[in-house]
Amino acid sequence: MPRQAPFTWLCGQIAGLARTRVVDLHIHSTASDGEYTPSQVIAQARRAGLSAVAITDHDTLAGWAEARQAVGGTLSFIPGVEISTDFEQRELHLLGYFLRDDHPGLNAALARLQQSRHERFRDWIGQLAQSGIRLPEDRVQLVERSTSSLGRRHVAKLLVSCGKARSSVEAFRRYVQPLAKQVLPKSLVPIAQAIELVHAAGGITSLAHPPTDWGEREFLCLRELGLDALEAVYPRGRRSPRVPWRLLASQLGLAVTGGSDCHGPGSPQRSIGSYGIHPGELVALQQRRNRHTICAGR
Repeated sequence: MPRQAPFTWLCGQIAGLARTRVVDLHIHSTASDGEYTPSQVIAQARRAGLSAVAITDHDTLAGWAEARQAVGGTLSFIPGVEISTDFEQRELHLLGYFLRDDHPGLNAALARLQQSRHERFRDWIGQLAQSGIRLPEDRVQLVERSTSSLGRRHVAKLLVSCGKARSSVEAFRRYVQPLAKQVLPKSLVPIAQAIELVHAAGGITSLAHPPTDWGEREFLCLRELGLDALEAVYPRGRRSPRVPWRLLASQLGLAVTGGSDCHGPGSPQRSIGSYGIHPGELVALQQRRNRHTICAGR
């Protein structure tokens, strides 16, 4: 059929409308362990036809300023963060949205997490050296200067760039994962404290990639602690059960969030805009945030 035939044109219009409905609320930039700079995230989101996008870097707000400068036209930027938390001796990731960047308590907690990440990164480098894998100090320092929120992906990428592994997958399999239990433990914020800090900074909270082995008790407990939403749409592994998160959120009186969890161009199945929520669900999040603000008298 000719490229400009009516049916082809109509399909293109429908596809365009579908793209504009997506709101991707889970993306990482070079401010933490992503490969796109914040401005590149915005460019990719605009190219994907998104109506709104959030940058949720691990334990840092450092990407916001660049992203805000790059936003324009019909694309909205939602300031976010993904906080490393602890709940019943289990690591959980708490997403925060619509926050202010000037709250002392939140910034202090994130600074502590960033310092712990740096110490853990250095310990990984030391453990690798003890096992015979010595990485050039100048290359290590270059990575340290690139972000305030270091993680396992930075170790893997460093191993690849220094020729110790052919890919990040190999680096994780041969070096990063075997040493994971030997390096310093990851610092975590109690989830109740993290929820309180996000609310104090004018934001709302969502549980990232909820555990599929939980029962109703755990989710009810987090709701009582002030959790606002569940991440209902996100990339799942092939073996993960298809939990109806939207239904569960509705039953618990929680809003929903969703996103690609994109870390860069290396995973096409997690490209920006490949997962997300609808604008109406974003409106529900904004309304919940407005209720928090009114109740707090801000």
